[in-house]
Amino acid sequence: MTAGLIRTNILFAALLGIVFFAPKAMSVQSPAAFAAVITVIEALYLIQHFRTGKKSVSDIVTVIFSFFIIWELAVVAGIAHPVLVPPPENVFCIFYLNRGDMLEGLLSSMSILLQGIGTAMLLGVFGGLFVGYVERLRETMLPITKVISSIPPLVYTPYVVAAMPSFRAASVFVIFSAVFWPAFMSMISRVGSIDKKIIDSARVMNVSAPVMLFKVILPYSLPDVIGRLSASLTSAMLCLTGAEMLGASAGLGYFVKKYSDYADYTRVIAGIIYIAVVITILNILVAKLQKRVIKWKY
Repeated sequence: MTAGLIRTNILFAALLGIVFFAPKAMSVQSPAAFAAVITVIEALYLIQHFRTGKKSVSDIVTVIFSFFIIWELAVVAGIAHPVLVPPPENVFCIFYLNRGDMLEGLLSSMSILLQGIGTAMLLGVFGGLFVGYVERLRETMLPITKVISSIPPLVYTPYVVAAMPSFRAASVFVIFSAVFWPAFMSMISRVGSIDKKIIDSARVMNVSAPVMLFKVILPYSLPDVIGRLSASLTSAMLCLTGAEMLGASAGLGYFVKKYSDYADYTRVIAGIIYIAVVITILNILVAKLQKRVIKWKY
């Protein structure tokens, strides 16, 4: 057994011991949900450890377990604020108690997110492909695009939410803006910087304009665009949760805002963890998509 594996297992056992046997200075709900989360983390860690053998996996889980132990000890010692720092057992119990609201919020947010990102990527990639190919259009649109894309969408989110006919339309527009302009600008720049030898070689073969765009330039430019998708996804989630905190009646951001208004910080922390887990899973899926779509780069 490696040192990392031994260390992580010791922390896992110590954490479970604190959860089930240490007396708490404040009211604590059933530890079952928190214990289940810890056990799932340990199981996933063991699978990754024996599959890859990477030391970084042990280090990551060590940090997670150490954080939970510090959190638990702060509750046990009574030094944690009873309202702002609730026991982790109470926080993770919310995932069971409010599972219906959380699932509804997830479905609402993902529906808006996919609509905004899908439309933005489609128009950004193909619009940038055409504009970047036509030199005059490229020289006209690139400076304008740089100015517009430099404006954080969160700046105009309150105005858009107030001006649009519905919250859903406003959210889709904000996400679209967050993803479209960077993708559009990236595609224009990528097409404009393509090696002239590639274009000349294709022209020597007397290919048509559609073949040039979709068989030559698009495959050349696609890795850069998809490579930025993870950052675009994070930016879109930031804009979505921000918009949901302003005027939504459902969604991940709405869940946090709703309970923060009631100073229910147990549910607020649960909502924050929920959003972090959702973003992490989405980034993992994007990484798998990158490897599948642009295999030649990996």
